[in-house]
Amino acid sequence: MSNPDLQERDAYLSWVEVDIDSIRHNFRILKALTRQPTHVFAVVKADAYGHGDIPVARAMVREGADRLCVARVEEAVALRRGGIAAPLLVFAPPMESQARLAIGLEAAVTVCHGTHIEAVAAAARALDRQASVHIKVDIGMGRLGVAPQDALEFARAVARQPELRLDGVMSHFPCADTKPRVTTLQEISLFAGIRETLVSGGLSVPCYHCANSAALIDFPESHFDAVRPGISLYGQYPSSEMERRVPLVAAMSLKSTVVLVKDVPAGQGLSYGHAFVTRRPSRIATVPLGYADGYPRHASNLTRMLLRGQLAPLVGRVCMDLVLLDVTDIPGVGIGDGVTAFGTDGTRLLAADAIAAAAGTIGYEMTTRIGKRLPRFYSG
Repeated sequence: MSNPDLQERDAYLSWVEVDIDSIRHNFRILKALTRQPTHVFAVVKADAYGHGDIPVARAMVREGADRLCVARVEEAVALRRGGIAAPLLVFAPPMESQARLAIGLEAAVTVCHGTHIEAVAAAARALDRQASVHIKVDIGMGRLGVAPQDALEFARAVARQPELRLDGVMSHFPCADTKPRVTTLQEISLFAGIRETLVSGGLSVPCYHCANSAALIDFPESHFDAVRPGISLYGQYPSSEMERRVPLVAAMSLKSTVVLVKDVPAGQGLSYGHAFVTRRPSRIATVPLGYADGYPRHASNLTRMLLRGQLAPLVGRVCMDLVLLDVTDIPGVGIGDGVTAFGTDGTRLLAADAIAAAAGTIGYEMTTRIGKRLPRFYSG
């Protein structure tokens, strides 16, 4: 859904609020932690982690992000159509059709197999352009990447293609947000060794980068030539194991409205399957949010929402479009009252990652899964 004006908010029963100033604040905090003259590549993939790719990208460019990173070529297309002219890097290795799109957008592409080299070179020849390429090396994630021992020969294969310009070598940490630290320290050393091997092999690469949000915050030795903050731009810490020593501010709030309040007796089953049965006479509020909006069904009977400055337990199964809250202990709740499923409510914060933990998932999923039928309202 397009982003309506703030004045239209009353036309919706449920919506998302995004505070762009909070994202700017987080960017500044993270940039201040970054070793100089290391570049900052802002990660805006997955619709800027659900916050809205175009508004966030504009803010990041104004704040001085050196590059924007996306997961797929279609996300790069959306940014260019939205008027974003900043340098882009696409993480997913492309086939030739995607490579043509990316090169046409002047976006750098990621390669980690001979097939990718051939596809990008063929696309560049067809467009009579030179393509910017970043090589992905696998230092422990096990998803994408050239094996470390093959990095030099692979880089030489890229360099032999006149249609390709080797602009970067990159990797990704699997355990930077977890303890013990030894695994990540070993991977940093491995990546540094890869750089030394390529330099000794006569290859000049402008940018080596591998630091995600967790590594940026906790491992300054991982900063190399660029860092790639993602989740922390949006005010979330990468995991519960990380100390909250960096003053990040949550940027997204998921809001709704009470549409019905009713009194039910003790012993009353609620929602599908009567997975919750009242133990006392209770007052129940109905709220128009559900799993079609991205609120997890696994949150059934496990999470709470903010209402009148207090926490109301979610009771019964999360439905496609509705949830129920037990407001027995919150005086005065009525139809039209505002509800915060996560985010800020006045001076109170109900963190997305706290809701995620209760539902057995992570904060990243909470924000990226919010459905398109909910309008986004931007402030800041």
